[in-house]
Amino acid sequence: MKRLRNSATVNVIFGFLSLLALLFLYLALVDIAHGEPDLVLEWRVVGVCLLILFSFTISTFVTLGFLLKKPGLWNGDQ
Repeated sequence: MKRLRNSATVNVIFGFLSLLALLFLYLALVDIAHGEPDLVLEWRVVGVCLLILFSFTISTFVTLGFLLKKPGLWNGDQ
């Protein structure tokens, strides 16, 4: 139960970070699409944002794995 709670907490943190990452990813891709002269920072922002989104996806699958292992999940017991 403790591992599920910790995993859910990490998942919530990554969820919040992924919302911020989506915003920054959009802004960086808009600058890239407009053809700004120096795009090094924008591509780094894209890389960090994709890393955050990937981490959130992995964290979600780990949390779901812990949740599905919980006894009594399928027969309605709490």
